[in-house]
Amino acid sequence: MPPSPVPKASNPARPAAGQAGESGAQGAELAEVRAQLREANETIEAIRSGGVDSLVIGLPGQEQIYTVASADRPYRLIVAAMNEGAATISPRGIILDGNPRLAAMTGRTGTQLAGTAILDLVPSAHRPAFGRLLDVGAGDSARGEVELSGPGGTTVPALLAVSGFDLDGMLVRCLVLTDLTAQRRAEAEVRTLNAELEVRVALRTAELERVNKNLEAFTYSVSHDLRTPLRALSGFSEALVEDYGDRLDETGRGYAGSIMAASERMAALIDDLLVLSRVSRAGVNLEPVDLSAEAAAIADELESRDPGRVVRFVIEDGIRVIAGRSLIRTVLRNLLENAWKFTARRDGAVIEFATAATAATAEDGMVCCCVRDNGAGFDPAYAAKLFQPFERLHDAAEFPGTGIGLASVARIIERHGGRTWAEGAVGQGATFYFTLTAADPA
Repeated sequence: MPPSPVPKASNPARPAAGQAGESGAQGAELAEVRAQLREANETIEAIRSGGVDSLVIGLPGQEQIYTVASADRPYRLIVAAMNEGAATISPRGIILDGNPRLAAMTGRTGTQLAGTAILDLVPSAHRPAFGRLLDVGAGDSARGEVELSGPGGTTVPALLAVSGFDLDGMLVRCLVLTDLTAQRRAEAEVRTLNAELEVRVALRTAELERVNKNLEAFTYSVSHDLRTPLRALSGFSEALVEDYGDRLDETGRGYAGSIMAASERMAALIDDLLVLSRVSRAGVNLEPVDLSAEAAAIADELESRDPGRVVRFVIEDGIRVIAGRSLIRTVLRNLLENAWKFTARRDGAVIEFATAATAATAEDGMVCCCVRDNGAGFDPAYAAKLFQPFERLHDAAEFPGTGIGLASVARIIERHGGRTWAEGAVGQGATFYFTLTAADPA
């Protein structure tokens, strides 16, 4: 029922002075209550419309955070599922919201995070640096590595990314913290492996130096100790033929000739072994080298040495590489002399030096060169043996040699960071390829 009307007094009495002051205080209190109701109604309406994520209630230092379900639920689900820790903090550094990953990193529950000062998650020694990273304004951001207080008194290294936002006039900062524990562990393992590798390299270097010293001793022995009896063998065989040849029958003279031929072959083999030893140990002084000019000079030497031969040289101009000049000249000499030797029985012999368009040219900064001839060739089934010491695919009586030259070529090219290979067919010639670092055009 509606309330009954109150009768109106005909001569109302004037209130006393004390009563007037009390009535004024009640009016002010009523106005404050009405303002609070108005603010509450606005807050409720904001919650209904999804415009509020959380409420901060309480006196400064005693804030309580209440999160509300809103239209931002998909966003909250994404943040909750992140592998990184995430939090939103108030202007005073109070955590308004934190995801489960951040709770796990710091050994807390989600409810414990809300309302906690963000600096409480950091060891005291690291708080000044952490606070400086957080000091960003709206629209600004910062990144840096920090240490969090982890479960059980541990520390958790993390990469912090913080961004500032203006939310209806209030500065809110959003934090993303990536756990670097696994990365630090991997870095420590890499450092340990590197230290072990350095020890191994030092041991291998010492071993290599020892092997090189042994090789130098062997080289000296070959160069001096073995040559002396070899010269004696060859000299006495020659003296035998000269002084007592008339007393030897044809078979005896044949034996003496075989001894001298074998001695000469042994001397050539020693020379080639010494060359192989030197190219394996020689220093590589890299410089621009004009391979075309070097090849032309070697071709002139070959023609001068055997003027009766008719061989057409085709040498491409302008092939320039970065290499050790003396070593790369050895490569060209071996390959061109090989081509000269294996075209000896070929009418219309042609020897070509040029660049080649092969898969090797796709390597950055490399140039592929080749020496091609139309001579005796070889069985491609045995191509892999060509660059091994003492491997020969032709009879020594037909094509003399020691089988060391191509091994030297391979060693030198390897020392320059390149590679070698060959293609050919019996009676159809051969092509020898090698790659080197290309020189910049002048």
